[in-house]
Amino acid sequence: MWIILLIIIIFILAVGVSVKKELKKSGGYKNYKAQRLREWEMEKESSHLNASKEVKVEIPDPFLKYGGEFKEYELEYDCAYDFEQYPFEVVGESSYQGNIKKFAIQRENKGCFTEVIAKIIREPTNKYDKNACRVVINGLTVGYLPRNNAESWVRLLNKLNIHEAAQINVNAVIVGGGSAEYSYGVRLNIPTRIANSAKYIKELKEQVNE
Repeated sequence: MWIILLIIIIFILAVGVSVKKELKKSGGYKNYKAQRLREWEMEKESSHLNASKEVKVEIPDPFLKYGGEFKEYELEYDCAYDFEQYPFEVVGESSYQGNIKKFAIQRENKGCFTEVIAKIIREPTNKYDKNACRVVINGLTVGYLPRNNAESWVRLLNKLNIHEAAQINVNAVIVGGGSAEYSYGVRLNIPTRIANSAKYIKELKEQVNE
């Protein structure tokens, strides 16, 4: 108990000596206070001048951090596991009719059947679903993979060691349209059972930079 009290007393004396030296150096408490006030005003003026200068903000490339991981793949499906071509249905097209219409070629007195190349792009930062997979045509979103299929797709790509930033090119077709009652839809030429896609995914020999 006495040892602790002695330590406290020594600490207080040390602080007192330090303060006394500082006051003596600055010429007393009033001078010390005035000096600190001048320093504070100088710091304030300096920060104001810095704030008035133009600040340049660099917007990073979203794929820059991935380096060599950003690759493109293609999936060419022969429909061996399904009864028809373009068996896979995309969802959410109703929200992207304007985008789809840009690529739809309408046939006279018939619905649309426009074959295109689409990309399947993962959205790991999607706040609603970390497994979300967006379907894009020429840079424009046209829909998403259904939630349960998206989960299977992400699991498959992870199993194949394909990075989350990679894009998978697939054959697709725009259907529907023709009248106000029929909206456009998008179908993909990939297996309806996602696991069957594994052997069809190949890395593009010539990487495409959009």
